[in-house]
Amino acid sequence: MTSVVSLHPWKREAHLTSADNQLLIDGVNAVELVERYGSPLYVYSEARLRKNARDILENFRREHANTRVCFASKACANLAVLKVFKDCGLALEVNSGGEFHKACVAGFAPGELVFNGVAKQVQELREVIEAGIGSINVDSLSELDRIIAVAAELGRQARVALRIIPEIRGGAAAGWQTGTSSSKFGMTADEQAEAIERILAQPQAVKMVGVHAHIGTQITDIAVYQAEAAFLIDYVREVSERLPYALEHVNLGGGFAKNYSSAEENFATVAPHYRDNYRTDIDFARLAQQLIRPISQALGQGIQIIVEPGRSMVSDTAILLTRIEAHKARQTPVCYLDAGYSVLFDLYNGWYFHMLNASRSDDRDTALFRMAGPLCDSSDTYYDIEGEGAVAELIAEQPALAEHRAVLEQVLVHQPNLRELPAATAQGDVIALLDVGAYALEMMSQYCGRQAAAAVLVDQRQGSRLIRRRAEYADLLSHDVD
Repeated sequence: MTSVVSLHPWKREAHLTSADNQLLIDGVNAVELVERYGSPLYVYSEARLRKNARDILENFRREHANTRVCFASKACANLAVLKVFKDCGLALEVNSGGEFHKACVAGFAPGELVFNGVAKQVQELREVIEAGIGSINVDSLSELDRIIAVAAELGRQARVALRIIPEIRGGAAAGWQTGTSSSKFGMTADEQAEAIERILAQPQAVKMVGVHAHIGTQITDIAVYQAEAAFLIDYVREVSERLPYALEHVNLGGGFAKNYSSAEENFATVAPHYRDNYRTDIDFARLAQQLIRPISQALGQGIQIIVEPGRSMVSDTAILLTRIEAHKARQTPVCYLDAGYSVLFDLYNGWYFHMLNASRSDDRDTALFRMAGPLCDSSDTYYDIEGEGAVAELIAEQPALAEHRAVLEQVLVHQPNLRELPAATAQGDVIALLDVGAYALEMMSQYCGRQAAAAVLVDQRQGSRLIRRRAEYADLLSHDVD
């Protein structure tokens, strides 16, 4: 996997451009941002956040006016980001008492929120029921019993939706598939039937207001969404016959796919087996036609449709800027960045992020580099050391496999082993990783005593402002008790 790709096209009109051979993010110089705020640094685009919110609302509500978009806050629960989405008219999906707290601090009313999760604690349930949360997605019979007990204790009626298992596979990887009984999520048909009986037996404590399904994340096959729509239509009709009142909503979950680069050429070195994970022709307009429209036509405008997009709302809204701190001048040069998987955890999962040199953004003379992070861990790399090692071990054990190395790499190696950057790339240059907005801030760690990165929000008119401070040494001690 040593082929190279063109550094261009990476530009996106009004979002990613260049001037004086340096990267501009919404018109703001990326290198100057690092000089001002330090490295590594996340840079979120307010314009991009607003564009994504506008696109999903306009397209989905064109097909079904009574649609509520609940941003999955686990994808990025930064207060500034949440406030932008609130201003755009989005609601929120939360997955814990902590996310519920942040949502309230950001200004969301409890009635605008949906509470997800498989292991909700009593205290969390007490907080959300007492506050009057819009809906609790129930994942199990034991959880339903706990909800009923807490609601009865508080003298309140909990509003719930049953999370059903549609037995539909969808998602870029097995661990991202949430719509089958092999995953940890949802209830079987028998469990759902029993749940409805328990709900109807406790009308003072609980009311079933909806149904919920979620089939995976980064789903790039439109047929999967079509299957979900057909399943939910049938299920809502079936459940409605068993209830003495009408359901208020059907919750389709999220998992909507997003492109991880503006050009397919930038994925030429990614093994074909994984390339489809990063590229999709499914946008919000097509989702509206294939998912929202059939449900609206079948169930009518009276029922509310809820969706819970996360990755698709924020992945393309942020860039990670990281500086080259060291290099080794070998046959293939090695560059060491100040950001590894403690800053961008999806690197550990083998996820590919396109890379460019923000300090030399228009240089055309290119060379191949190995890129690594700063952590004391062999897997802290921007290439798939595990996959490469597996290929080497197989060939060592069975030398005849050497002639099939290319095929083995296509199956076992997730990321390209080399990155193409300007030949003049050097220590001190700022490297930009694209499309890092989802699950990045939320999953940073202090491993190896590395301080968590800062984050800024940029706007073409107002410049930049800090939305997350860089961690300090004192933060490394803040939870320790001596």
